[in-house]
Amino acid sequence: NYMGRYRLVNKTAKEVVDVQDNLTDMEEAKEYFYFKKQIPSKDDFERLYEVKEQKDKTNTRVKF
Repeated sequence: NYMGRYRLVNKTAKEVVDVQDNLTDMEEAKEYFYFKKQIPSKDDFERLYEVKEQKDKTNTRVKF
């Protein structure tokens, strides 16, 4: 079972505001950050923040 690392990005500032390891998938990551931020409206959360999966660096290297 692959556990991923997800980043919470502030859309306005284009900054990573939080990083969390050991989340199963994008759905779980969105729920986690949404509840952690305690924003009453999911629409507000999605307007302010974007959740991105951080790909494992070892997979992005070019192999010859």
